[in-house]
Amino acid sequence: MASESELLDELAALPSQEGYSPVERYRDFRKVFSTDEGKRVLREILSWGRLFRAPILGKPIDPYAMAVAFGERNLALKLMATVYTQPTDKPSTQRKKA
Repeated sequence: MASESELLDELAALPSQEGYSPVERYRDFRKVFSTDEGKRVLREILSWGRLFRAPILGKPIDPYAMAVAFGERNLALKLMATVYTQPTDKPSTQRKKA
């Protein structure tokens, strides 16, 4: 297994996000999560984000635990939206000067 510094070096070497369009992102995510393995991984990630159960509410309510739970949920929702929502092309209309 890779050490923490090796993992950080690999992450730092990843290509830049500059110029990564929403359509390219959608296609990449769909490609990754369209396999059986990808679907299992996606379901696992979404379950970590508590999308399939109610958020944790203890008594008394811990605002920090609640913030963490909602942060996890928001990330899972963003991932799900990226995978399942195809971006629309913006119309390329220009306004004419009057």
